[in-house]
Amino acid sequence: MIRTSLYDRISEKRIAQEEAERLAQQNAVPVQPEPEPEPAPVVALKDTPSSFSFAGFNLAFPTGFQFREIQTTVEHEGEPVSLTIKRRDVQQGQTLEQLFDASVQAFRKEHPDVRIIRQRDVIVAGSTAKSADLHFKSGHADRHARLVGALVPVVGREDMQWLSIGCEIDPARPALSLWLVDFDGMLDDLAAS
Repeated sequence: MIRTSLYDRISEKRIAQEEAERLAQQNAVPVQPEPEPEPAPVVALKDTPSSFSFAGFNLAFPTGFQFREIQTTVEHEGEPVSLTIKRRDVQQGQTLEQLFDASVQAFRKEHPDVRIIRQRDVIVAGSTAKSADLHFKSGHADRHARLVGALVPVVGREDMQWLSIGCEIDPARPALSLWLVDFDGMLDDLAAS
């Protein structure tokens, strides 16, 4: 029996592995890349008469009146949720980051102990947006807030407007444990309007 050298056996093993890899690549089914999801259509703000529904009543304002800021408290399973919606003109050259940072700083003025838990990029009504989860104290009680801001187009105008939407809850309330999921769902539905 002739025994080949150690180096020959290593070389034969390597050659066999390379041949097996080559055959595997040759016989492999080509992987088709997943198609990119289509981006959500950009929904522009409209200069239409403002209105809101309240317990089945629709309060419509006369033409020419537009909401610039709405602050309201809604109830979810008996627990209060504070909502704030703001719409502002954007000065030439202002960026999404600058406007969002200014909103966070304004929040910080009201609540100096605010802590940013998470900040991320999101989409609101098809427009690029920023979102931040904030934690702070109101008296001795913990509070959690989510602030979302976007630069959105306006129908018939060249300039953009700043749209910020925020909510504030008591995170210790079990009834509000899924509120932020509901809030994100509301924001997703803005594109369907």
